[in-house]
Amino acid sequence: MRLFKLNDTVLSLKGNADGFLNGLTSNTLEASLNAFLNQHGRIIATFRQKRTSDEEFLIAVPVVAVENLLKHLERYARLSHVKLEPSALGTYMDADTGTVLWEAAAHAGSVFDEEFTRFRLDRQVPLMGVDYQADEFILNVHEYNYVSYTKGCFLGQEPVAKVHNRSKPTRKLTVKFEDECSPEEAARMTSQLRDPAGGRRQGFVFVSNLGKTS
Repeated sequence: MRLFKLNDTVLSLKGNADGFLNGLTSNTLEASLNAFLNQHGRIIATFRQKRTSDEEFLIAVPVVAVENLLKHLERYARLSHVKLEPSALGTYMDADTGTVLWEAAAHAGSVFDEEFTRFRLDRQVPLMGVDYQADEFILNVHEYNYVSYTKGCFLGQEPVAKVHNRSKPTRKLTVKFEDECSPEEAARMTSQLRDPAGGRRQGFVFVSNLGKTS
């Protein structure tokens, strides 16, 4: 097992965690990935989630998104009687299988940045704060990983469902070789590495999903 420590803050939600998350997040509680969106379907934070009991959920939020997320959730948590507090756990991704482990934060990872970036490029695993940012429309990052179209109402559902049902996202995040990119795309590329097989640089980039440059 080769572990990489993700740059996440783990938060514990206790009390009415199911009702709280169901009303505010875009995916089901059984999914491993989820997102908090604003009313326009734009990202406040994407996160990993794990149920630990009937009363508690853990969510692993990218560090760059924690401050704004807590501000966003403050009023909702108070109204829902949910207790939201930091956990001592950290999250670690196995660079062989993609499995995420929730372990004591002092646990050391065994995979370095470049090796983990290669894993992410090969598996198409972008990171918030690295390959996409807050305020990105959620379907531009991925149309299915973070959204359930059958779970019922959630904040931001209307614009998300409208795009999904009537058109398509204006752009999509994908892995691409630099020499296949336009100059504008190449300038926006993130998590760049040389492909060990052919020596070509590749990375994550948002590309037009409408047949024209976005």
